[in-house]
Amino acid sequence: MKDGFEKGVGDDVYARLASEYCADSIVITDSSGRTEWVNEAFTRTTGYTLKDAKGELPCQLLKGPDTCRATMQDIQQARKDRQQFRTEIQQYTKEGRPFWFELRINPVFDADGRHTHFVETERDITERKELEISSAAVINAEAQREVERKLVAQTSEWLYPAKSLPELLRVVEASMREIFPEADGELYVYSNSRDTLDLIAHWGHAKPEHQHIAPDSCWGLRRGRPYVYGSADIQFACDHNQNDEHLSFCLPIMAHGETIGLLHLCFRDTRIADVEKAELDGFLTGRRDLALVCAEQISLSVANVQLRQELQDQSTRDPLTSLWNRRWFLEAALREFNRARRDNAPVSVISLDVDHFKKFNDHHGHDAGDIVLREVGEVMKRIFPDDCYPCRIGGEEFVVLCPGHSTDAAADLAEEFRAAISEHRVPYGREILPRITISGGIATFPDAGSEVITLLRAADECLYLAKEQGRNQIVLPESIADSLEKSKEEAARKRTSKSK
Repeated sequence: MKDGFEKGVGDDVYARLASEYCADSIVITDSSGRTEWVNEAFTRTTGYTLKDAKGELPCQLLKGPDTCRATMQDIQQARKDRQQFRTEIQQYTKEGRPFWFELRINPVFDADGRHTHFVETERDITERKELEISSAAVINAEAQREVERKLVAQTSEWLYPAKSLPELLRVVEASMREIFPEADGELYVYSNSRDTLDLIAHWGHAKPEHQHIAPDSCWGLRRGRPYVYGSADIQFACDHNQNDEHLSFCLPIMAHGETIGLLHLCFRDTRIADVEKAELDGFLTGRRDLALVCAEQISLSVANVQLRQELQDQSTRDPLTSLWNRRWFLEAALREFNRARRDNAPVSVISLDVDHFKKFNDHHGHDAGDIVLREVGEVMKRIFPDDCYPCRIGGEEFVVLCPGHSTDAAADLAEEFRAAISEHRVPYGREILPRITISGGIATFPDAGSEVITLLRAADECLYLAKEQGRNQIVLPESIADSLEKSKEEAARKRTSKSK
């Protein structure tokens, strides 16, 4: 049978068998690259018959939306140069299904060296390519996770040493821009009354519409757990979410078992309506876990700063009035004096004392005295601007540090405070305490001295003169000079009178 078979077959039969049973697609084109013949493997792979393909440029026939244009240009150039060429390219079947194949192009020349045809072989490598792409995606994803882990680690290194909330917020804003470059974000914390949350930090392209939000405006806060908007079949946007077309996270910020704020992230490039669920789930897998880690880091850092602030306040705040204490004043004054020397700027100190304070304690009890001191502190906080620092340095003695304020500017503030406290009425039980009045003195760096203690002593001298002159007044340094001059004149008159 073998001999008979060999005798019965010719070159055309071999060609037919190769055409029919070859697993690779074969395309023969003319010298211009237009199809003249395809084998059955080509039809099985692409869905195009010889009738469909005849006269067409193969790569143009099979190209689709993701076909690489640069590779198409390389193929055309190889045909133009009549050179052998090999490449890998993604193309599309007649039904629109994408597939990958390895393409080899060989020019054919006749006995006289004239170029007559091209023979193309196309080997389907879709499975291999998908595996490569999948592996590359895994590698890229892991590389991205490694970058994110490093960013989170670096963020932690900056978050925990933060000494104050403003410093912490600078770290949060800068870090979140790096970790979530595709997201707009806001950080809210509860107000002291806990009836609203105040915006304390934001980042990204969008400007927040809300400086304050109600706790019940957020589904995450209401439910007490992280809320991802955009991933469920049944979902509702939070009232504070200014763009409900995009995927967003609401992550409660916890400290010591208590909710203290909210981290909100909105992914501006991820429109819910434009993303397939499978793609959305893949996106969420990494970003949600990363956001939770960031929220936890921020929670711990905020709690750490709050604890540090509490300890700092205990050592530098007067517990009765919540004003700065003597220790804080001396340290702050020293810093401001050094800055004033460098910038050639003034620093004024206002020394204040409650007139007849002992009478409040003697006639109404020490509770009444404490109430008076607290009320004086509250009025000081209201009257003096943010760039002045009211302090209680002991008993009924107060001092205000005024960096950058001249004597006249400090005097205006002191007089405004004196007038306000004299009009302030303090209820005590069923009665109203007697009117509170204040005496005060002012001294300014460097005119009255270059050291903190020297300046404070000069301000106290003005204060004592205010007491001598009848209380309820503010005395300036020039009044001291006038008083000294009058004392000298009086002493001279007395000496003259005795000599007579």
